[in-house]
Amino acid sequence: FNLMGEQSQDSFLWVGGGVGTMDTADGSLLDINASINYSKNDRIFKLRGINAEEMVLFGPLPNDKVWELGLLYGLRSPNGNVSVSFLAGISYTGGIYKGDRIDIDYYEELTFETFGLPLEIQIDINALKFIGFSIMFYADINPDQSYGGVNFSILIGRLP
Repeated sequence: FNLMGEQSQDSFLWVGGGVGTMDTADGSLLDINASINYSKNDRIFKLRGINAEEMVLFGPLPNDKVWELGLLYGLRSPNGNVSVSFLAGISYTGGIYKGDRIDIDYYEELTFETFGLPLEIQIDINALKFIGFSIMFYADINPDQSYGGVNFSILIGRLP
């Protein structure tokens, strides 16, 4: 009887990182994301970071930007090499968006920083023993600039 051995089979730790798109009230942004994930049994904890920016080379400035640091908790439902997780938590988010037009190529720069409610549905596919892929549908509801999007990530570590 090895209680520690049985528990270790139920604990997983992995990191993820990738790219995606974010939609705000002002338009679409490209984003990069990173996360640290821990799962025990059917529970999952996640620390995620997202940094998104409008990719306009020639056009009115400033470019819209959004960043987020979130701590989420939820349930994970495994089915073979596929796992679906539903998470919610608390986030600290901020960024820059356009205000009133100042001249033909420049808008007033409005900034925000606030706490929010991050929500996420994450689908993980374990391709190899320590490597997988993930698609993440996410949103952050906050009083200043709510947003949502989809991310694609590579996962590395002890995957569920």
